[in-house]
Amino acid sequence: MYNELRIFVENKPGKLSRIAEILGNAGIDLLAIELADEGQFGVFKILTAEPERARQVLSDANIAVAFNHVAIIEIPDQPGSLLKLSKAMEQAKLNINDAYGCILERGKRAVFVVQGENLDAIESAAKDAGLKVLSSLE
Repeated sequence: MYNELRIFVENKPGKLSRIAEILGNAGIDLLAIELADEGQFGVFKILTAEPERARQVLSDANIAVAFNHVAIIEIPDQPGSLLKLSKAMEQAKLNINDAYGCILERGKRAVFVVQGENLDAIESAAKDAGLKVLSSLE
């Protein structure tokens, strides 16, 4: 399991640049980011190699931030890789509640970030399918 940062902000112009400025000034590199609109508020989902430090830096700046446990599964960056992962989840009768992905090396490897009810079972099913589960993003 890995700690994804969830940052809660009012849905107004300039909020993304504020988060980017705070993390950039601290030298924290973002590996993946997703923005979910929740009406008046938004949620930034962020992956970084330094989740604990990023949480502290944001908290020190009075930004509402929390950890969310996710599974990070490395898949080859090639057609059919997501199918392999999704079939593994289907065969294990596991539901994925939330997910997003990003390419780490074009044509070589990508990651799929997954949230579900049983992360241990999700990670186990991915491993059983021959996929790599990441515990670090360094």
